[in-house]
Amino acid sequence: MNNTIQTDYIIRTYEAQIATDAKRQPNTIGSSFSDLATQALAGKTAVNSNSAVNGISAAAQTAGTDIKAENTEGIQAPSLESMLKAKYPGIAYHVFDASTSYWRTRNDYPHYLLYQQDCDTKALENWRPSGENPFYGSIDGQFIAPKEIHALGNVPPGSKAVVIHPDVQKRMEEDPDYAYEIMATIDNWFAYDVARNEAIRPGCTVGMSQVVAIGKDGTIVNAAASKAGGTLTRSSDEMVKAYYRRLEKRHDFYRWLERQQIRDQIQTDSTAASTAEKILLQATAINGNN
Repeated sequence: MNNTIQTDYIIRTYEAQIATDAKRQPNTIGSSFSDLATQALAGKTAVNSNSAVNGISAAAQTAGTDIKAENTEGIQAPSLESMLKAKYPGIAYHVFDASTSYWRTRNDYPHYLLYQQDCDTKALENWRPSGENPFYGSIDGQFIAPKEIHALGNVPPGSKAVVIHPDVQKRMEEDPDYAYEIMATIDNWFAYDVARNEAIRPGCTVGMSQVVAIGKDGTIVNAAASKAGGTLTRSSDEMVKAYYRRLEKRHDFYRWLERQQIRDQIQTDSTAASTAEKILLQATAINGNN
């Protein structure tokens, strides 16, 4: 596993977004010519009809919101920890500041401890190196690594771990909706890390363990993956930056798509209104001749 960033990922997210948007699009014009004619003869345009429908829809949505509020009153929103444990049984959940650069630069940083449920978080937060950075690699075909990397071989295959900054944990407790945002960040990284490694070497992620750290601002500050054989891949700054550049490009595409849908909707409404006006003029002319 290396730090190469692949360019194809999460196409299904776009497809799901399109499907969701399609379901949310209102029916802005009549289903047949007779519908438009009826509206025209009644002295109403498609635009006025749409306004009325949208008004009713808004009222219904408001009422639905009130009902939802009544039904959900007293129901506690799920915490990030409970959501993660529901999707990733056995995941280790820690709360401390894990933004240290030693995570990425020292071969003797004890990543293996992060996969333990009851690790000493204070000791990890205050961890400092001693001595030279131990060698990690191969010499004449012999694998050489410090004991901390060899200890990763004892981590159960497929393990997951997360570290949440205390400020983020506090904000989630005050604003439960924020937990969904952090959940998406963690979930997307786990999937992204698997996808990019599979693109490099198919099958290499079988049994891979992953850990990710969320920093004070709610973004990823550190991440690592390891294999049962005692190998370690750490996130470089460039790797994480590339990940966020990918997300930004995806967000830009969604913003473009939303603007395009708005333009299409305006064009559709304009065409419907023009058609209704023509029908109204024709009906008026026919009535005047009679």
